[in-house]
Amino acid sequence: MRRFSIRITGSIALLLTCASALSAQDTAFVSEGSRVKIFPSVEGAEPVIGTVVDVALDTLIVLSEREEVLAYHSSDLWKIETSEGEKKKTLLGLGVGAGAGLVTGLVICAADEANCDKWFEPGDATAAYVLLTTALGGGLGAVVGSLIKTERWVEAAFPAPPTVALNVGKDGSVRLAFSLRL
Repeated sequence: MRRFSIRITGSIALLLTCASALSAQDTAFVSEGSRVKIFPSVEGAEPVIGTVVDVALDTLIVLSEREEVLAYHSSDLWKIETSEGEKKKTLLGLGVGAGAGLVTGLVICAADEANCDKWFEPGDATAAYVLLTTALGGGLGAVVGSLIKTERWVEAAFPAPPTVALNVGKDGSVRLAFSLRL
């Protein structure tokens, strides 16, 4: 029995160790071709949205939506975000539409209770109107929500520099760079 409990405890400890290692890797890195939103550190500057053309060691070259090629040094940036694509608002629309339909059904039954009871048993009309308007409102809301798309952004960082890099300048000069992380 002891061996079984030790194995379970060891397995749980191993899973927790792996889970903590995985959660530490959720930082997104900027790469060539990524759609980015750049926040310059200059006060009052508007964020720039564009596509990454090149990522050097500490410089980001972006083709903005206005077709301008812009270069940013890492020290000139307050924050960088990368796009994770567009998301539809179908479930939000369903919830809002169903809520509006529910309220509408209750208001109709409260205003016209005398006529509702002619065709249905007392109390059944309220349920029928409420179910009908909730379903119609939810369906309409889901359709409208699926037409609304918003872009999702996640905070990103420059890729880690290589430990050793050899760069050749435009003038033919050669630069050897070393990087040490502590």
